[in-house]
Amino acid sequence: MPIIKKIECQVCFEFCSKSSFPKITSNCNHKLNICKSCVSKHIASQLDSKIERINCPFDRCDQKFNNDDIKNISEELFERFDILILRQTLSKMPEFRWCKNPKCESGQIHFEEDDAPIMTCQACGQKSCYTHDIPWHEDLSCSNYEVNKQGNDEETQDLLEKETKPCPKCGIRITKDEGCDHMTCSIRTCKHEFCWLCFADYEEIRQYGNTSHEPTCKFYA
Repeated sequence: MPIIKKIECQVCFEFCSKSSFPKITSNCNHKLNICKSCVSKHIASQLDSKIERINCPFDRCDQKFNNDDIKNISEELFERFDILILRQTLSKMPEFRWCKNPKCESGQIHFEEDDAPIMTCQACGQKSCYTHDIPWHEDLSCSNYEVNKQGNDEETQDLLEKETKPCPKCGIRITKDEGCDHMTCSIRTCKHEFCWLCFADYEEIRQYGNTSHEPTCKFYA
């Protein structure tokens, strides 16, 4: 009985038959032995990361997989790669929009663009706004939606100004709960202590007393 020579994969270190080591890409010329299973896992990982250009797993080789290379490794991976390239190509088209129904994976080109912003998905019937790329804003034109959105943004900003203040050290806005005006920043990496009313540094207050408060602060003495 002939002895079948096994070759060690230089990624997983498993010993496999020679037939388990495909030519990685059609342009690779190195002698690195990587088994088909490891090459498949490499391609799948790149597809999971939504990477268009899939290079040879050998870090010193800059050759990329073409369609036939991936197809030779796995028909299933090739189908995933083909869909990924199609979706990324469509997403780069300015007139294309994906359906906003989370259960629908369809999309379409909308040639009317902003002149007729209501889009109706041909697959599921979901209405969406071409201009704002969101589900259609019922009872609001695009201009009214913009006004309404701007108003909400201003209300949110007003609330932030009234209810929060920025830490003098890290700048992150924090909220004052009930209690005294001696504040400690809630950000774990900061923990700066300051006066809520005048932002005086409590390190200086401990060292020099209440003269460290601003003269307009009620704690100044």
